[in-house]
Amino acid sequence: MASVTPPPSLVYTPCPPLAVTEAQGVLNRDACLRGGETLLSPGATPARLVLDFGEELVGVLALTLTAEAATKIELIYGEDLAEALLLEDPFPPEHWYHQPRDWLELPAGAQTVRHPGRRAFRFVNIVVHGPGSVRLRGAELMLEHAPAVERGRFECSDPLLNAAWQISRRTIRLCRQGFYEDGIKRDGMLWIGDYRVEFLCAHHLFEDAGLARRSLELFAQCRHDDGSLSAVALLAGGHLYPRIPYLGDLSKPGGLHVWVLANYCADFVVSVWEYILHTGDTALAHALESTVNGVLGFLVKVDLAQAASPKNFITDNQPDLADWWGSRAALAYQIAAAFAAGVRLADLRGAAEAADACRWQHRAWIGLAKTRFGDPAGAACRDDESPGATRSWHAHVAAYLAGALTPAELREVFPRLQGDPAVRRPMAGFMEFYLLQAWFDAGLVREGLDEMRSYYGQMLRSGATTTWELVDRRVPGIDRLVVAGRSHCHGWSAGPAYHLPAQILGVTPTLPGYAEVAIRPNLGDLAWARGEIPTPHGPIRVRLDGDDAGEVTLPTGVTATLHRPGREPVRLAGGRTHSLASAGQG
Repeated sequence: MASVTPPPSLVYTPCPPLAVTEAQGVLNRDACLRGGETLLSPGATPARLVLDFGEELVGVLALTLTAEAATKIELIYGEDLAEALLLEDPFPPEHWYHQPRDWLELPAGAQTVRHPGRRAFRFVNIVVHGPGSVRLRGAELMLEHAPAVERGRFECSDPLLNAAWQISRRTIRLCRQGFYEDGIKRDGMLWIGDYRVEFLCAHHLFEDAGLARRSLELFAQCRHDDGSLSAVALLAGGHLYPRIPYLGDLSKPGGLHVWVLANYCADFVVSVWEYILHTGDTALAHALESTVNGVLGFLVKVDLAQAASPKNFITDNQPDLADWWGSRAALAYQIAAAFAAGVRLADLRGAAEAADACRWQHRAWIGLAKTRFGDPAGAACRDDESPGATRSWHAHVAAYLAGALTPAELREVFPRLQGDPAVRRPMAGFMEFYLLQAWFDAGLVREGLDEMRSYYGQMLRSGATTTWELVDRRVPGIDRLVVAGRSHCHGWSAGPAYHLPAQILGVTPTLPGYAEVAIRPNLGDLAWARGEIPTPHGPIRVRLDGDDAGEVTLPTGVTATLHRPGREPVRLAGGRTHSLASAGQG
């Protein structure tokens, strides 16, 4: 295995607060925003001041102040205002997670105060418990994240979709730290399932390769004797302890360090292929050959009868089912998809025998899934083997992405599944990602756009500046009922950063490093769209002005095949700008 690349140096940007949201026991509440002094004087009750930074941030907060006498202050952080206003940690002492807050003992005098470690928040509640008063002259958060050069762009005629793309971009920028973090407040860890979505989004935004490769190599360091991988790369240092201490001491190996999720193992194999496809770093196929083969060997032996969520696989976060719920059918198809990726990786290495073995396993798992859980082509795929088991979009989407359903078959079953209220639908962002991927890929573009408007519209209407871990649309705003515990900056939910350029502009690589691409533009119900997709050869620029109007500019080194309904495919040469209206004529 190739050595792990060092983590990148983080970049730092000072960010002042934009407003004071609430105050108690305070004089000149807004003065600290303008270089003046805001006085916080505790009396019978503590004095408090809530600062709003305008958007989710991550880093270290510095307060410039004068304590008139020795005093104690408390900093309560919130991704939303409700969280920042929680004066008591809502979690019992034995809980695995606790609301982020800090207690600081201040001596008398002028000083700059910083909390220990790193925090993520939009609002901070500064509570002065006394006995001394505090004169606050300023606050500044030093924002930190991995270097990020803006390379990908997207804009269309729908302002809501543009806003969904923008909060997705912000989320991915913040979640790219020394490795791909799932959420910057909770958990600050490197999880396989989160990484897979985050990389696809990050490549379309920042053309990331280095941090992605490092993350894959960290996963490979967490291999067990049976070939499986830990779901989260804690054994390789994929955590932020002690910089975020409210999850406990993650430097000490325990149950979470060795937790194996079969579907995340499948995601790892697919992630290696997706990384190579987008970056052209074919050397990684050889560097991780042993790890990939070990994972595939583990997946061959997965016993679906013994699969139990969340013990050894997860499908979605469904709060009414004690959080983590699992569809055995979805798991079977996810394993099948891993063997399909295994074929591509083996072909890339020139390992014909390994490729044939993966092809056999791919077919076998699809056959097994259809036999045990029902035919997805008839909208009859059950989540478990019993005749009365639930059906879900999760299982049918996994079947499609594994190649068990054709695009025409998915379009055929769409109204039957969508029209049945008993069919389970995604809540967690990573499953929403795969739902949209399947719908768009199958040509359900208008339906996919409407789904995106629904899922991300709920976040945006609630003031989201980054993408939430999950959305429960049965009751608008229900996400806010679980204050403090959920993550409101979660990379696995940033799907618009990938789907809008990849599916609306329609650019997808078909050979590693974008040497060959397919272009299938589809505006759905949009009037226009434009953007840039970064590649190792330079950006691909697409402008769509209508169903058959616009142009695509290809960099030198990229050859494309243009696909449009009812027409023969057209080859487009690199280093040129092509009119979509005239492509293939003459």
